[in-house]
Amino acid sequence: MEEWLFRLIGYSLHVGVGLLSAIFIYFILRKSVLGKFWAALILGIIGSVIGVFLLDDIFKKLTDVYNVNLLAATFFSCLLIWFYSMVAPGSRK
Repeated sequence: MEEWLFRLIGYSLHVGVGLLSAIFIYFILRKSVLGKFWAALILGIIGSVIGVFLLDDIFKKLTDVYNVNLLAATFFSCLLIWFYSMVAPGSRK
């Protein structure tokens, strides 16, 4: 597979994990986030990327799709959105 396509699929997985994390935290768990859904989405994507860098070695054997560790990405993106919803001023629904 070509290198650019491999990277594009990896970036798309980060965005997808961030989107699913934002939907889960904001709509299903009903956590209030300053900036509403869009802030949760941005934090989910950032958390996904950071989670892969920080937790990749720990979860390496569990899931690895297109060089993106989905378990680490999902865990850290949900954690980042949840943490932001707890500490952000005025983030109550």
